[in-house]
Amino acid sequence: MRKTLSVLLTLFLALAAGVVMAPTASAAGYGCSGSQIDSYSVTTPGGTRWGTIYLYYNSSTGKNCASVAANSAGGAGQSNIYMSVTIFKCSQTTPSSTCSYGASDNDAGYFYSYAGPVTMYSPSNCIQVGATIRNDNNNTFATGNSGGATHCG
Repeated sequence: MRKTLSVLLTLFLALAAGVVMAPTASAAGYGCSGSQIDSYSVTTPGGTRWGTIYLYYNSSTGKNCASVAANSAGGAGQSNIYMSVTIFKCSQTTPSSTCSYGASDNDAGYFYSYAGPVTMYSPSNCIQVGATIRNDNNNTFATGNSGGATHCG
């Protein structure tokens, strides 16, 4: 009986932990369809991580999709948290440390947990993603990007 109770308690705690743990990045969680293909940190100038840019690709539509999600350090769930995420279509067709910008899609405003989704159809070209999280309560900010033309064709 004691062993059965121990097993049931362990199972209950495992299920309860799954309910209260923060969700992992999923396409459905941020409005993107497809599979996650990359992520990039959004950090303050001092190096504190405030959030993550999530990048998805949907092979059936040929579209890339991006969202930025703030963590608790970045003010997730607070008011006066400005977030912006942008996806650019680069003129480059091979990876590069730079991106010559073409078309873009942007989502910006005051959000409680994430900004996006933004999408880009770029069948032959590379893309670049970037994001900003700004806390207007104390005038601090964090930025992140993919570092140039990436995920080409």
